[in-house]
Amino acid sequence: MTLLLYTMTSKTGGYITRRLHVPHEVWSQGGAKLLNLAEKVRVLEVLSGALEEIQAASSDLTAWAPLSASSVVLERKDLERWIAKLDEWNSVCEGIVGSFGKKLGVGEGFGTKKGGVTSWSGKFARSIDRMTNGKNLDSPASYVAGLMKVFHQAQILDEHTKALLTPPTAPLYTSLSADIRQALEIRLKRSSEFFASVVLTFVVRDLSQLLDKYVKKGEKWLAE
Repeated sequence: MTLLLYTMTSKTGGYITRRLHVPHEVWSQGGAKLLNLAEKVRVLEVLSGALEEIQAASSDLTAWAPLSASSVVLERKDLERWIAKLDEWNSVCEGIVGSFGKKLGVGEGFGTKKGGVTSWSGKFARSIDRMTNGKNLDSPASYVAGLMKVFHQAQILDEHTKALLTPPTAPLYTSLSADIRQALEIRLKRSSEFFASVVLTFVVRDLSQLLDKYVKKGEKWLAE
């Protein structure tokens, strides 16, 4: 997601593989008709709102210090609150798959709990009309702006995943009991699975369409 975000924010675009460079203009070109834009913008609005709460909970956990530099000694109750917040976040992810997965053709392999959207995520989803009131949900510009915001916000989850799972373990997570560590691993990996099977699935699909349109425009200009 970091590489995709860079292609949107850098004026020169960026590489998402060793060979594939995505120009910045790919995301702002006109004429490309992406499917189900309104639903995707709604999904991004829900994710952004939930990620704001994750960011706030993370800041409380680290006493507003950078994650890699935080020297806070966490008590079990602090970690349990953080786990509960990750549970809420994952409930939102499951609710999105349950509500939008079929129409967007995403979420394969990301199983949801029986009962569908939980009360917390259901309440969040029901407020989506208020959150998007007055916005043009079919606007490609709104879609790209939503992607940029969510990709930026989601970096906090990536930071926690690396802090926990990539040696050396960050000071914040060095003294975890086995059950707490396992609980955190399960929830953070679940979050990564959601982005891989849901968000990145439809974004990469759309990017393929946008790149095809961009190349065809270039061929037309050369022919003229």
